[in-house]
Amino acid sequence: MASDDTDSKGIDGESKIVTASDDEVARFAGPSPRPENDKDQEPGPRDEDESTRLCRERDEFKDKYLRAQAECANTSRRLHQQHAKSLKLAGMGLARALLPVVDNFHRTLDSLDSSESDDPILEGVRLIAEEFDKTLRDHGVVPIEATGHAFDPVLHQALMQDFETDAPAGTVTQELERGYKMNDHVLRPAKVAVAARKPEADSESGSESDSDSSGPEAKE
Repeated sequence: MASDDTDSKGIDGESKIVTASDDEVARFAGPSPRPENDKDQEPGPRDEDESTRLCRERDEFKDKYLRAQAECANTSRRLHQQHAKSLKLAGMGLARALLPVVDNFHRTLDSLDSSESDDPILEGVRLIAEEFDKTLRDHGVVPIEATGHAFDPVLHQALMQDFETDAPAGTVTQELERGYKMNDHVLRPAKVAVAARKPEADSESGSESDSDSSGPEAKE
């Protein structure tokens, strides 16, 4: 007992608190309990359902993302094409409004062809008309070919039928007003006369009237 008292007291006779060492704790303590959320714990049915649901949602969101990305690309391409087309056709209204002015210049030149070639007024009008034509060509405005070509209802507007020509039926024989197109879009169709065959009824009635008129003369 004396020795125990001596061990529990220090050299100066003061009492000390005795604590167990780590080795003693490891030797006398039992195995530590396994935590509930251990990583090595096997997944249960509920965990498998949750994983399946998350994978399904991931695939759905991925599909929606790819679809939205494709739709954005298509929309951007379509808007770019529309913008380019709008820029190309932006001057159609102005070009269409200038066509009567060009027509008047050409009518003036046609009426002054018989004048003296060295007339400064005629030369000035000719230069202005050529400048107008060049400016229109530079902006994609070109005349529509009409005379000698097959009638096209998109490019030509038939104002009369030509029964006196030897050209095949449906051929444009005369251009009454010049047409124009801009970048393959019709600004104004050409007003034309189209070759056609004379109706047979008219020709038969004409021949009968000729025979009737010649009958009395033959009797006389």
